[in-house]
Amino acid sequence: MKKENLVEFLSSIIEEDAIISRLYNLFHVKYGYEIQELDVLVQYGVRNSNFIIENIDNSDVTYDKVEWREDNNFQEIVIIEQSDFIKLLFSENPEIPKDFVQFLD
Repeated sequence: MKKENLVEFLSSIIEEDAIISRLYNLFHVKYGYEIQELDVLVQYGVRNSNFIIENIDNSDVTYDKVEWREDNNFQEIVIIEQSDFIKLLFSENPEIPKDFVQFLD
C-alpha cells in the first residue's frame, strides 16, 4: 500500500472513522486496493491486539472478520491502544508504526 494511503487507513481507525462501508468505498472502490489486501491488514491488527472489529451500536458485540461490503454500516475497526500510533501518524512527517511497515509497497 502506498505510504499516504496506509497513513490514512490507520488514521481513520484512530479517529473512529473506520466504518467498513467508508473503508470499502475509499480504499477498494476509489483507490483500487483488493479486498484481500485490506482484510490481511485488518486481520494482522486484530491478531496482534492492535484492533478489534466492533458493532457500531453496541461495542460489546465484536466480530472475528470483516464483512467487506459497500453497505456495511454496522461494523467498525477500533484501535485498542492509540498513543503510540498518534505520535507517529499525526506529525509533520507521518511515520508508519513499525509493525505495519510490512504493508508498504
